[in-house]
Amino acid sequence: MLKTLARWLAVAIVVLLIAFALFSREGAGWRWLTKGGWHTTARISSLTPQEQAWARIAWRYFENNTQPQTGLVNGSDRQPRVTLWQMGDTLIALIAARELGLMQEDEFDARLTRLLGTLNRLTLTDVRTPGRLYSSQTATPVDFSGQPTKSGWSAKDMARLMLALRLTAERAPQYREYLDKIILRWNFCPVIDKDGELWSASVQNGQTVIREELRLGDSEYAASAFRLWGFQPEKALSPPSRNVIIYQRSLAVDDRDPRTTWQPSLLTTLPAMLPGLEFGWQPPGVAPEVQKALRTRAQGVWLSQKSRWERDKVLTARADFTLPQAPWHVEDTVWGNGYAWNTIGDDGRDYPRLAQVSTKAVFVLWTLWKTDYTDALMAVTTHLNSPQQGWFEGRVEATGDVNRTLTLSTNAMVLEALLYKHNAGPLFENGLTDDNSYFVRRATDEFNPPGRCLPGERAARAAP
Repeated sequence: MLKTLARWLAVAIVVLLIAFALFSREGAGWRWLTKGGWHTTARISSLTPQEQAWARIAWRYFENNTQPQTGLVNGSDRQPRVTLWQMGDTLIALIAARELGLMQEDEFDARLTRLLGTLNRLTLTDVRTPGRLYSSQTATPVDFSGQPTKSGWSAKDMARLMLALRLTAERAPQYREYLDKIILRWNFCPVIDKDGELWSASVQNGQTVIREELRLGDSEYAASAFRLWGFQPEKALSPPSRNVIIYQRSLAVDDRDPRTTWQPSLLTTLPAMLPGLEFGWQPPGVAPEVQKALRTRAQGVWLSQKSRWERDKVLTARADFTLPQAPWHVEDTVWGNGYAWNTIGDDGRDYPRLAQVSTKAVFVLWTLWKTDYTDALMAVTTHLNSPQQGWFEGRVEATGDVNRTLTLSTNAMVLEALLYKHNAGPLFENGLTDDNSYFVRRATDEFNPPGRCLPGERAARAAP
């Protein structure tokens, strides 16, 4: 009898220990078990006190830079201009702040309500697409000096906001109707053609010039976002490519010549890693061979940067970044315009001395790959912040100097990466629009069609 009692007591203690291991630390063990923590390369657990402090610092940028009349957030610290991409970043940061416990539900509702109202009243271009750059104070198109201007559109930036709206609909479904109405205002006829290619436009000398803005990496990411809303961007999912060799590793790059397209051909960290953070490199509705290519590219991009650290002893985390002086915005690449480790300014010139360890690239790589390399990156990044302002852009490779510029996108990326860790995996469960949603019902209304080339309407225009 006593042996039986002792045996059952031992079993009960084991069960309690297992339950404690699984459900302590806000259920971190359970998430590890159910999310496949035994075979993932990523960090998937609830945030430590230090990581929670990192999130608070990133959110401070948004608290400091929100325009109360519109709910928009300045794209750079105290600079009242914002792109559509940064509006998408704002929505993702807002979701992260709520789920990481940085705000209460009533504040989340107030911020999201104000932002959705602005996005539903956003001034559109002459062809009813959203513009490239807006005043965060008035939500009207401006140039970089803040003066009112006519504007083209960016399919890449539209895609980021479209993706963020779908994530918000999944994470906060009570707002879904208002999110759908934002997209229903837009005219997609000039943006996506009948072959599924995505087009962008800029205004030059008063004339609208339409081009293929998207290159390999950006193209598939943007197409995945359009796919969430029911579009069929097939051509954008398979841009022309060729292979280059970096550290005996074959990497796919865009095959179009930037000298004839006027668009840089770049391979950099974020376009490869965002599909991992958001979909686990398996965006819904996308062919398996494309999903496989996305994962393969991400593997090559991070391993190439790791190899540079191991062989050349150069800490490397490449992403675009902003400067407080010319050339203002820089694309820091693994491969760019024909050369490995190219650092390209907006003026098209190479600036090797400006290359930096990018804060947002560090957080993404550190989250997706738990290795000595990413630990080394975080060790030189963890102090690149002001607790009262936010995270800085990064640390200069050549000198170790800090680029103390503060931007919306870097701080949003810190929050998105930490949300992935807290969520124990990709941010989306699915993401595809519901067939019973307001958007689908309105887009497919045969008696009163919107007439904006939405999914279910007439075929889009031919390519220019």
